[in-house]
Amino acid sequence: MIAAVAAFVLIIVVGVGVGVAVSLLMSSREPVAAPMPSATAAAPSEPSDDPSTEESPSDDPGDADASAIADILQAKIDEYKRLRDSGALWQSIPDTEFNRTAVSAFLYFLTDMKVATIWGVDEAQAREYEERMTMLEERLLAEQPLGDDIQITLEDEVFTYDGETGEGGYTAR
Repeated sequence: MIAAVAAFVLIIVVGVGVGVAVSLLMSSREPVAAPMPSATAAAPSEPSDDPSTEESPSDDPGDADASAIADILQAKIDEYKRLRDSGALWQSIPDTEFNRTAVSAFLYFLTDMKVATIWGVDEAQAREYEERMTMLEERLLAEQPLGDDIQITLEDEVFTYDGETGEGGYTAR
C-alpha cells in the first residue's frame, strides 16, 4: 500500500515538473545574447538586533538552508532564461543548435529539481541539488553532454535530449 502511494506521488511530482518545465521553456525558446552566467551562492545572513527576525528555538537552521534550494534553483533558471533571451549567453558559448538544445535540457533539469522541492527537501537533498546544478552548469559551459536523457511530449512537438551525445531538440509530433 505504501509503495503504491509513493509511486502515485512520484508520478504526480514528475507530471507537475514536466508541466512547469514545459510552460517555462515554451514561453521563450528563441536564443538571444546575455552576460556570462554567475555562480549562485547564498549570502551569509548578518546578525540582527531586531528580535522579530531572530529564529525561535524550535526553528531548525538546517530546514532553512534546505528550503533555500528552491530559490537558488529558480534564480539560476531565471538567470539562464534571461541570458538566453538577451543573447548574452552566446557570448560565453557559441550559438549552435547543439548548445541551444543543451540550454533547453539544462533548464528542464533545473525545473525538475525545483518542482521536486515542493514536497520538501532535507539538508542532504538540498546539497545534492545544488551540486547537480553546479555540475550541469559546468558541463553546459564546457559544451559537454549533460549526462541524462530527456523526452518530453508536448501538444504538437517532442523535446528529446541524449545525455551521452548532447544531440536532440524539438521535433514535430
